This record gives sequence, structure tokens and C-alpha cells, in this order.
Amino acid sequence: MASKIVKASTGSSGSNEALTSHLEALSLGPRSSIMPEVTISPGTPQDKRKRLRRQIKGMVGNLEKECSRLIFDVFPEKIKILDDMYKNRKEFNLKKEQVTQDLPSIEQLTGVTKEEQERKCVTVVIHSNKALTDLVEILQKEILEMSEMINALSIWVKLNVPRMADGNNFGVEVQEEITKVLEGAEDAGYDVLDSFANYHSTRGTLIQKVLKNPNIQDFRFALRELDEKTYLKTCLLACELRNDYITLYDLLAKNMETLMTPRGGEDEKLARMY
Repeated sequence: MASKIVKASTGSSGSNEALTSHLEALSLGPRSSIMPEVTISPGTPQDKRKRLRRQIKGMVGNLEKECSRLIFDVFPEKIKILDDMYKNRKEFNLKKEQVTQDLPSIEQLTGVTKEEQERKCVTVVIHSNKALTDLVEILQKEILEMSEMINALSIWVKLNVPRMADGNNFGVEVQEEITKVLEGAEDAGYDVLDSFANYHSTRGTLIQKVLKNPNIQDFRFALRELDEKTYLKTCLLACELRNDYITLYDLLAKNMETLMTPRGGEDEKLARMY
């Protein structure tokens, strides 16, 4: 349609021609037709539409089967895995002294002159806290897997929304509410990933203060408390992910029929494809 508009403009007054060439120079107008112009025999467009419609119905059908598998097979398995991870896996059950990281002593960071102290601070290496990095590596994988599954479920719920009609919209409201829950869970997962980056940034700032002021014990205590607090919060994420799976499983399983046929009829279920 855009190409027809440009052609119509070029056939009018000189000002319109100038406008068209200006749009082309700004790459706002199409450089070529959006769809190639091909000669088709009578009846082909209808056949093509039917073929595309069958492909889309097949795609939605496959998505529906996959989402059913996610809800009734994958979610229960994830609940079991995360519960065992939180309760029994060693990375989630370290003692306090195993979380605390040793820092260079005051003697290692101070010198007779300012230049000597700066040289020591530059050459000393302080590694990331392994207790935290191990946890983050495990949970990043779980969060990304959960986000991918939630994204598929969210699309599936949206594709089940029927045509707009007056009355009998309770099922549609259920779909909208579940979509909000799914999107909220997905956003929460991304927020957790952001918190991992914020932790490393905050920790790096505290380490800089320890290196510049090795004789101030409060900076060392602040770094230790940051590690311990973040470790506890990160451990609890496994429990929170387990609870999220339980909540989503319960919500989706209870409303499965409403999600698939929001107005309670097979005809409406089929009509949503058109």
C-alpha cells in the first residue's frame, strides 16, 4: 500500500514530486515494493490464504501441546528440583565462614610513601566471592529457563483470547488476569538478573574503598556483611522460584478449561483463529 501512495504522489503536482524525492532521500519512503509483483492465476490467493491459515492453526496447536506439557510435566519436575536444590545442594548450605572472603591485611596495603601504597593497591588482586558466583551461575540458568517457559505460556494465553463480543466475558477477564501474573513473574526474573549485576557493582565500590583506606575497619565489615546478606538472599531465590512454579502450576491447572474456551464453547475456541 505504501508503494501505491508514493506512485500517486509522483503523478501529481511538482510540490508533491519534491516531497516524494525528499522522503526517499530520508529513507522514509519504500525503496521497493513490500510484496513482489507476481502474476497469479485465478483462485491462487484464496488457496494461499487457506494454506497460511492451516499453517498458523498448526503452529498454535503445537504451542498448545507444548504449553500443556510445560504445565503438567515440566513444572512439577522443576518444583522437585528446586526444592531439593534449596534444601540439600551444598552451594546453598554453606556456613558463615565459608561465605566470608579474606581480604589483604593492612600491612599488605600500606607503604612508607604514598607512591608505594598506591603501587601495592594496584597490584593486589581481590577475586569475586566464589560462594556467590557459584550460586549466581546456577540460578541464572534456572531464571532464564523459567522466563522462556513463561513467555511461551503468555503467548499461548493471548492467542486463546476470543473475538471481542458483548456479554459472557468472564473467561476473557480470567485470561487477562493470568496474562498479568505471567508477565509479572517474567519481569521479576529479569529484576533478579539485574540485582546480580548491582551486587558486583556495589561490591567493587566497597573494595575500592578498602584499598584506598585499608586502616578503616568499617569498609571491611561492610563488604563482609554485603557478601553474607547477598548470599542469604540468593539462596532464598531457589525457594522463591520453587514457590513461583507452585503458584503458576496451581493457577494454570485450575483455569485450564477457561483458558482454552473462555466463553465455554467449542465454536468459540475455533473462531478465535479467524
